[in-house]
Amino acid sequence: LEPGAKLKNVIIGPDQREGVHCDDNDCTVENVWWEDVCEDALSIKGGNKNSITHVLACGAKNADDKIIQHNGYGHVNINGFYAENFGKLYRSCGTCGNIKRTVALNHVWGYNPKVSLVTVNANNGDVATFTDDIHVHTSKGANAVCQTTSSTNGKEPKVTSKGPSKNCVFNKNKIEFY
Repeated sequence: LEPGAKLKNVIIGPDQREGVHCDDNDCTVENVWWEDVCEDALSIKGGNKNSITHVLACGAKNADDKIIQHNGYGHVNINGFYAENFGKLYRSCGTCGNIKRTVALNHVWGYNPKVSLVTVNANNGDVATFTDDIHVHTSKGANAVCQTTSSTNGKEPKVTSKGPSKNCVFNKNKIEFY
């Protein structure tokens, strides 16, 4: 997708390899459903610190790792997402260098996250903010909501914290765990 583009009312079936690419950020993905995620469902690249990508009323199933991979700059607004059997709903790239990224999540349902809804890089100043109506089906509690890593220049990042922090902003008493 080019900057300003909108992909709306689409079902993406299995075996799609790379999913949707928002190559220069600033795109909107609305009411898009991925039946079986291969590499990533949505990759967000490029842009600048003021770029905003909107993910609205979407869903994805069966992602071994990430559903949304944020490699570029700026902010991602996730408002309405159903994720089932996945590693992470959103991942701020941990091997893309020192780039600050932010994400806001609202009206999210996560069923069976293997890792967490969100993983961000504390050393880059990334911030994930969970605002309202977050539901997680897990036995891991707040650890399954958000975790931080320390980004690297090519090596696999190490987990630095799990649960609420200055980089993972949420009130665990307002998250519905079931």
